[in-house]
Amino acid sequence: MRLAAQMQGSRTMHLEFPALGKHAGDVRRHLKEHLATWGWLDMVDDTLLAANEVFVNAVEHGSSGASDTVSVEIDCAADTLRIAITDSSRSLPDPRVASGFAVGGRGLALVAAVSDRWGAEVAHDGSGKQVWFTLSRSSTP
Repeated sequence: MRLAAQMQGSRTMHLEFPALGKHAGDVRRHLKEHLATWGWLDMVDDTLLAANEVFVNAVEHGSSGASDTVSVEIDCAADTLRIAITDSSRSLPDPRVASGFAVGGRGLALVAAVSDRWGAEVAHDGSGKQVWFTLSRSSTP
């Protein structure tokens, strides 16, 4: 894992992990630590759920193997949190409707349910894609 330098007092962070599902716990741990530091503990559960789903999707559907990496960017503004996860695939996510007792197919629906907005775009240079979501304190119950 690589951790980009964080400027003192900054509320942004860039993390990079090998494209392995076992690093989902590391993503959650780092997010929780930073949210606590920035005073966003009230948003931890929804943030961790959505980030975990997007990270696991990036590993399973957006990487070419363990030598690949997945990046996680955290940007915490006054009342909005933005998490963006980047992988090397140019294929945009295709939200599905899970049927019956299907094990998969609910991840992006969960992201949509807990976030204010989410989206995905291919990198301008074609090197991969970024899936992002935002959470706002003003919209929480």
